[in-house]
Amino acid sequence: MTDYQVLEIPIDKIFSDDDFNCRGKIVYLDVADLAKDIERNGLQFPITVQPSANLDLQPGYDFRIIAGHRRFAAFRVLKRESIPAMVRHNLSELQARLLNLSENLKRQELDILQEANAVKKLRDLGLTQETIGTELGMSRSWVQVRFALLDLPAVIQAEAAAGMLNQAQIRQLCSFGSEEEQYEAVRKIKESKLRGERGLDVGKKPSEKPFVKKRQSKAAVQDMIIHIGKNLGYSLTTRALAWANGELSSAELYFDIKSEMDQQGKFYDISFLTKNNKPQ
Repeated sequence: MTDYQVLEIPIDKIFSDDDFNCRGKIVYLDVADLAKDIERNGLQFPITVQPSANLDLQPGYDFRIIAGHRRFAAFRVLKRESIPAMVRHNLSELQARLLNLSENLKRQELDILQEANAVKKLRDLGLTQETIGTELGMSRSWVQVRFALLDLPAVIQAEAAAGMLNQAQIRQLCSFGSEEEQYEAVRKIKESKLRGERGLDVGKKPSEKPFVKKRQSKAAVQDMIIHIGKNLGYSLTTRALAWANGELSSAELYFDIKSEMDQQGKFYDISFLTKNNKPQ
């Protein structure tokens, strides 16, 4: 419990980092209603901060907000001089970012693009898709969709943030070979929504000869990855197909196999990766 303290901290000693916060910049107009509620009922939960020690903050700040950026902005709107804050000591940058994202996900107030940008920062700090999902209590496919969104053009990312695209459609858009095809698919989705329809399937049509055995093209394999992922979820099966398609290294697939074996309580030796040998 020595890692936790609740203090009344002066507003001007707390740094609100827009880049750190998974919401991005907080506009005061967006917290006007929250400010009125706090003025009427008081602050229900303190914000969470960490001391400035080992942080590269601007001079004059003693703390950085980890969670509660909207509450902090509301206190500024109310021109309060201080705010109740829980001080968290001994947090790494990774732990702080996980705490920030986890709290916002629980409040269900982030759009999918904000979530995508936040998990990207966790990936940049060295976490794998599986670890990110475990730490946040989300599935691996939840993480994969948000990474997939970041591979789409900025205009399409904005449409997703506005709620125009569902997760299946985001996966489908990633299977198209050109941005022109993606834009056309998004146009169809928006027109479908205007007609009151939901969940338009924009995936590519299956092969005209599904019973013929043949060597599949890279595009056909990608289509199958999307199809399996959409209906069964992304798993070792889709990872193996991605490996066959040249999208994963052999080492990545071996680590995925080991992860699957670990979950089944079975031993899988991957020491051969450091011996420059093939598996036995």
